Amino acid sequence: MNNSEKGDFYFGISDNKIYICFFEKGKQKYSNIIEFEIPDNLMNNLNFKVIQNLLKENIRKLEKRLGFFLNDGNISIQSKSYQSILFSIKNVFDEKVLDKKIVINLVQSMIQQFDNNEKNLSITHIIINKYVIDDRVYSYLPNEIRFKKIVLEIEFICLDKELINKVKRLFNECKININKIVSYDYAKRFLISDRDDTMCISANKILNGENQSEVFLTEALPKKTSIFNKIFGLFD
Repeated sequence: MNNSEKGDFYFGISDNKIYICFFEKGKQKYSNIIEFEIPDNLMNNLNFKVIQNLLKENIRKLEKRLGFFLNDGNISIQSKSYQSILFSIKNVFDEKVLDKKIVINLVQSMIQQFDNNEKNLSITHIIINKYVIDDRVYSYLPNEIRFKKIVLEIEFICLDKELINKVKRLFNECKININKIVSYDYAKRFLISDRDDTMCISANKILNGENQSEVFLTEALPKKTSIFNKIFGLFD
């Protein structure tokens, strides 16, 4: 049985541990967890093989406990290589009604500029911190107001592509498909208390829309798919 029919798996990778958590459908608290220590440097090829074997062993333990196979999951990564990069983008129009398509196109323009100029980093989170509309500041997108000028202040949280590729290789070797990668340092901002502080809980909160200012991108869509369909979660 595919695990997506039962719930979601989350993995947490810290400097010295890996967590594997299973969340039943609709639950914000995991029902099962396994954690184990690992060598402290995933990028070291000698450590990589050890970590791979430990991961396989503990995945099998959890599968046996749950009674079904683990096929995919989301990963929370703690890493010093994350970077937070701030941008702003401005556009001026003839007076018109503001709608989400305008914002989506501006966000996509920033993503394309970033991708064209940055070859070593990959975006893991996109947050719209502020809307400035005709010189008035909003923390949210106002509904259908008439305007001429808009400025977006956007934060990209990025991770080194080499590390991402290493993590993907690690999980591919275990036949696990990665759905989303979450920055733990970003996600833990939204924990209510230290007692909730596992890498899996914070990642689950983020991917379920805890930060209403975050934009989510879908993956692996055809190139001709419109940007309107590629970006979602911004206006719920």
